[in-house]
Amino acid sequence: MFSRPENPGSVLRLRAFLPAALAVVFCACASQDPYLISPGFSSGSGGLIALLPFENYSNDVSAPALIRDEVSKRFASRGYSVLSTDGTDEKLRGIGITDGGQLSPLTPAEIGKTVDAELLCYGTIEDFTFQNLGFVVRKVVKIRLKIVSAASGETLFEASGRGRDVKVFLNKEDATGAFVVYTAQKMVQNMLRHPLRAESETALNAVFRGLPRR
Repeated sequence: MFSRPENPGSVLRLRAFLPAALAVVFCACASQDPYLISPGFSSGSGGLIALLPFENYSNDVSAPALIRDEVSKRFASRGYSVLSTDGTDEKLRGIGITDGGQLSPLTPAEIGKTVDAELLCYGTIEDFTFQNLGFVVRKVVKIRLKIVSAASGETLFEASGRGRDVKVFLNKEDATGAFVVYTAQKMVQNMLRHPLRAESETALNAVFRGLPRR
């Protein structure tokens, strides 16, 4: 949403702000990352999937659990057999793993043996941002998933997806109103325990768009 500045002074005050705002918009137009599906996986490799704890590079501590739960539902809706996240977490705690960032020292074979699954799904929350600055409202979710064979260590599937909504307001009155509206929106979404729902759905749609069904 763009509107005419109220007076020439507004233009001067916003002149320093616009480059950053335009940079945000430019980044929002970036293309999706490449999509990888192994021929062996697309031809129908089955087996139980363990949805491992997600790594979180965002500032939102609730994001990994929220997205992991949605990913589990997506796999199930496509016919995959998914171990319960509670059961997976319990088994991993038995070897001292409580966070996705602790998985890297272990081989897929070691993890597969621990959780008793043929396929391992690694997830990363690369961005989960609801930024309300009044003149700029930026909502971004970026997710990356990877499915690995526990037996061979081969990456069978890898994809990332982004969901975003970026708005720039040049009029002070519009910006003030937007700040109030989006602050209330964020509060409601947090109360419902699902912030950035629309952006998360868009990101997940991109990740799962080519995943073979079972």
